[in-house]
Amino acid sequence: MTVTALSAEKGPIEEYLKRISAGLKGIDDAQKHEILAEISSHLSERIAELRAHGEPHPTEQVISSLGDPAELASQFVAEARTSRGIHSYAPWTLLRRSARAARSGTRGFLIFLIALFGYGFGVAGLIATAMKLFVPGMGLWVWRFGVVWGVPPDGAAGRELLGRYFIPTSILLSFVFASSTTLLLRLLTRNISFFGRWPHRMAGKAAETMW
Repeated sequence: MTVTALSAEKGPIEEYLKRISAGLKGIDDAQKHEILAEISSHLSERIAELRAHGEPHPTEQVISSLGDPAELASQFVAEARTSRGIHSYAPWTLLRRSARAARSGTRGFLIFLIALFGYGFGVAGLIATAMKLFVPGMGLWVWRFGVVWGVPPDGAAGRELLGRYFIPTSILLSFVFASSTTLLLRLLTRNISFFGRWPHRMAGKAAETMW
């Protein structure tokens, strides 16, 4: 490709990125730079793919497929506001963030499963604590078929190990699961590519238009 062709291709991309940048209001410079870098990388990759398939005007086609830059920027702003949950210790915020991360691929889906199981066990501990007040049979039971945290099946002969320590143990385990899950989610979701959470509707629209 000639220098003139490269310049002609670079111009529309820079203009498109400039218009997106103008719409990224309320986002700090570091995150804005990350978003623009991801979009620029995406544009370059798609243009190269279309050119390899013999498309005569790959740059125009890719830019057109992404749609109005102002609309795209507004969706990224919404995503960025949600992503600020990375600085939060609130379980519901991190659970929502991990659900969004599940769209980014296998790693994101595994993170979402960690969130579900971790917080699920935490909630289960609190439920067991509350049930112990009304169901004396709740406990840590050991019998010939295994171990049961809860109420053993009717007629099962076993031995309850915790006794009066069941409630404080349940509360402690609930705290351990919830806090460990929270810290782990903050660590795991920090490095997920922002582009991997690209607004779903816009990404789908681009894929349909291009292929």
